[in-house]
Amino acid sequence: MTPQNFHSHFAQVEVCEAQYNIRVLKMKDSVFVYIGQDKAESFDEMAVAMPDASNASEVLGTTIIGPPDGSGAQDLAQRLAKKLKKQVYLSLGTSVPNDRIVRPSIEKKIFDDIKNNVECF
Repeated sequence: MTPQNFHSHFAQVEVCEAQYNIRVLKMKDSVFVYIGQDKAESFDEMAVAMPDASNASEVLGTTIIGPPDGSGAQDLAQRLAKKLKKQVYLSLGTSVPNDRIVRPSIEKKIFDDIKNNVECF
């Protein structure tokens, strides 16, 4: 049997009466994470981050699509890359507010999913 090169995972979190989708595509040496509001998904911003090969405690990251001072995709991608110890592509839809309630709730859900479903990441 041939091993699969891609595995997908889907999760949802409800915050302030809004539903947010978290889509994960696990690849051989990297992972793609998309976060967007249910029924309003859009691919507006994307960042990539990876552990620094010369210093394992450091993580490098950049924004690929969208403004350099965007919605925080690069920061979250860097935290995920540090946690997962692999390259992370992360896209945040513009429907995801960068506030003190919604964003931390979504991030908590992602990190809980990593803890409980590490094989999906």
